[in-house]
Amino acid sequence: MSQSTILCRSTAAILSTVTVVSLYTFWTRRSGGKRQRLRQKLPNSLNSWRMEEAEDELWNIWRNSCLAKWRLHPGGVFAPNAGLLAIPTHYLVAFRMLHLSARMVQDQLIGLVDMNVPFVSLQHPSAVTGSHQYTEQNALARIARTREGHDVIIRVIVVGREGHEHLEILRKIATGEHSLYSNNHALPMFSEYQVDDIVLGFFPKVDAPMLDIYYFWARNSVGDIVYMLMQMLEALAFIHDLKIAHRDAFRDNFVVERQPDSLVTMKIAPFCPRVYLIDLGVAVMFPPECPADDCISISPPVGGSFPDSEKYARPCPPELENGEPYNPFKLDVWQLALCFTEFRSTVPEIDDDLVSMVEFDPIHRPSAKEALDKLGAIVHSMTPESLLIEPKLRPQSWAPEWGSSTWVDPPETLLKYFPV
Repeated sequence: MSQSTILCRSTAAILSTVTVVSLYTFWTRRSGGKRQRLRQKLPNSLNSWRMEEAEDELWNIWRNSCLAKWRLHPGGVFAPNAGLLAIPTHYLVAFRMLHLSARMVQDQLIGLVDMNVPFVSLQHPSAVTGSHQYTEQNALARIARTREGHDVIIRVIVVGREGHEHLEILRKIATGEHSLYSNNHALPMFSEYQVDDIVLGFFPKVDAPMLDIYYFWARNSVGDIVYMLMQMLEALAFIHDLKIAHRDAFRDNFVVERQPDSLVTMKIAPFCPRVYLIDLGVAVMFPPECPADDCISISPPVGGSFPDSEKYARPCPPELENGEPYNPFKLDVWQLALCFTEFRSTVPEIDDDLVSMVEFDPIHRPSAKEALDKLGAIVHSMTPESLLIEPKLRPQSWAPEWGSSTWVDPPETLLKYFPV
């Protein structure tokens, strides 16, 4: 090969390298400029987060990552655009086909047509509404579908100096080694996306909220509900072992892959759908070496997107109402059990365990692990068929037909937490 040829090729290689570097530098500056403009449009705190102004520009960036946002309908309900195929995952499992009455199918279709939600297949109504709808809880979360057909929740975690403990906790339990443990029910975080001093997390969309496990349309047996409750206790026991307290462990901060609906089939399912713990925005994490007696909180469980303790409206156990330092792990147990005080299994041992979890004095309240161990021992001493029974529910003024006529209210100390 002649020297002139070698020189020409070397020159071409150098020019190509310079061109690539120049283009990369130009793209980086241009992208950086876009990000700076975007950041100027976004709020400076979690509490004031409203992304409508910059939403289009933000989605323009994500569109390059093959994300298609769901459309927002009236009432804060999101639904995917027509033609966006959903691929089932183990977070959104396939639903078994059921023999539905023509009336049930018709009612479900009317609701979907009115909302202009694409209808894919005639399955159980919960599969349709759960898989193809997402109700907005607040402006911190949005939903999108990847090009591969996987639905993801995009959650704002950090803004400026706020949310860093939340992010640290998620990195500890929702990613890496801890996320692989079977007794860890924290919803995994797939990835992070950063815009200047804002960090967003990407999570899988899980189908069913735990608020729907009874009342409404679900036909869950006592066994279904108790097995899901055991998973919720296991979720708390796992994070408590890592010195992490959720501090907002009400039922709306748990989701489940699907509703078992065992009372529909009257058969024992071969497995129980998995429950996941979500929204650790007000969680606290203590150092691993911190003695258990020193793991205390002082202020109400506020922070992140809800920093105002005076406007805190969640039910509070006696220790919070007195304004005293409290054990946040016992708070988690109380919050979870309070959500089940409108439920009776009709198995005295199970119901007594639930009552102990809302004990007035936190010293006599069991830990999550103690409550789980006791409940597990009770359930495992019974046959699955003995729990294939209908639960007894407290009558509600907004749906009296769902309550039991033989319901007996709990002690007066708990009545104030019940809706009228």
